[in-house]
Amino acid sequence: MTSNATGVLERVKQPEYTGENRCIPCTIVNVAIAIVVAAVAAVAAAPLAGPTVAAPVGAAILALSLVAIYLRGYLVPGTPTLTKRYFPDWLLAKFDKLPEQEAERLGGSVEEADRIDPERVLVDGGVVVPCADEDDLCLDERVRERWRERVLSVREDDRLERAAGFLEIDPETAELYEPEDRDHVVLRSESGTAGRWESAAAFVADVAGAEVLAAELPEWSSYSLEARGHLVGGLRAFLEQCPSCDGRISIDGETVESCCRSYEVYAVTCDDCSARLLEVTA
Repeated sequence: MTSNATGVLERVKQPEYTGENRCIPCTIVNVAIAIVVAAVAAVAAAPLAGPTVAAPVGAAILALSLVAIYLRGYLVPGTPTLTKRYFPDWLLAKFDKLPEQEAERLGGSVEEADRIDPERVLVDGGVVVPCADEDDLCLDERVRERWRERVLSVREDDRLERAAGFLEIDPETAELYEPEDRDHVVLRSESGTAGRWESAAAFVADVAGAEVLAAELPEWSSYSLEARGHLVGGLRAFLEQCPSCDGRISIDGETVESCCRSYEVYAVTCDDCSARLLEVTA
């Protein structure tokens, strides 16, 4: 392909609607439209030019339409907007690339972890109780104190060994990776990434929280590792003090545009050190 042709293709191509950003529902709708348009064109051309010409005309229109969809992400202008507006949210979510769930960050599958309801498990286990002064759920005071003690202990102790215990891997063959230029923590084992957290604060909260839940929930040992990750992630939503810098915690919401839809994301962040603790998708 010549440089001129490559330049034309690059100008026509729309990265915001192709590649990883491609909206699958938009593509499906536009391919269906392209097939219908090509078929109609072939049928309309048949009486005028005969079937031997009509078929190639339809094929050419379909081929050009598919190229346009491949390069631009859609054939009909405004399809992404119309798809977000009129397609049901449950359908768009099937194709969407949402932020990683707790289970995925612990090397498991969302499907397995989603079989449990963290709030129900925490309430049934007495870890979370009705708040005294508002219509909401709060941590049991005894659990809060134990969690705080564990947080301080994890901060001062061998973090690798404590995390390896949570994820059931051999600390001798594991590595805790905390790059200075990024706000995330990765625990690697011989088989690959065993766990990933968005910040050191989230890491400390989960390791300490897992130790507390192991003592509070009689059925803890029967849960899969993925389910345990889901539970400590749910517990993290009840933090009131930053596990890293001891400062206050705030919750902020923003509208995020994905390839297929718009959705609300609520971020739980430490005010003093800006550590991200949790992201919840509404």
